[in-house]
Amino acid sequence: MQMQIFRRTVLGLMVLGLTVSMLAILSCGGSDNDNTTQRTASLTGAAERPTPRTTNGSGSAVLTINDTQSQISYTLTYTGLSNVVQAHIHEGDANTAGSIFLFLCANGTLKANAPVPPPDCPTSSGTVTGTLTEANLIKLPTGSPPINSFADGVAQILSGNSYTNIHTDDGVAPQNTGPGDFPGGEVRGQNQ
Repeated sequence: MQMQIFRRTVLGLMVLGLTVSMLAILSCGGSDNDNTTQRTASLTGAAERPTPRTTNGSGSAVLTINDTQSQISYTLTYTGLSNVVQAHIHEGDANTAGSIFLFLCANGTLKANAPVPPPDCPTSSGTVTGTLTEANLIKLPTGSPPINSFADGVAQILSGNSYTNIHTDDGVAPQNTGPGDFPGGEVRGQNQ
């Protein structure tokens, strides 16, 4: 008899504990309300346009757009490159060499081309992280389509009409002599 009372008491406490736990989770927003959207790019020399590149370099970009589409957190990782000078998000499909509308990183005097100075780029291999907002946008009023606001830029990323590109430059003329010297871009990938 005592064993049955004990079992019922334990079972009742377990049900009570489970109920209280569920209420606590639900009251704290325990449901999955994370409305962020991710786009990723696999960066290769073969994807470069207008001229594919032969390179040992590769990389990836992960763009996480917040639920209000007012900021993009990014992680850019690359390896096998040398003389990296800058990396961007450009407007354009997989066959287009388009214009820059967001800087991911830059070195030296190239930082001055960004509306807000971006973080430094590791010169050979590494990871860069940051957050982009309206303040980081380079407007493209004559773009295809035009990018006049951060929302326009986010729309291009979400539609697949943007790519991430890493540029290299050895600083010695002539340009485009091989890996480590592709100022127009050494590796790129469509943001999908």
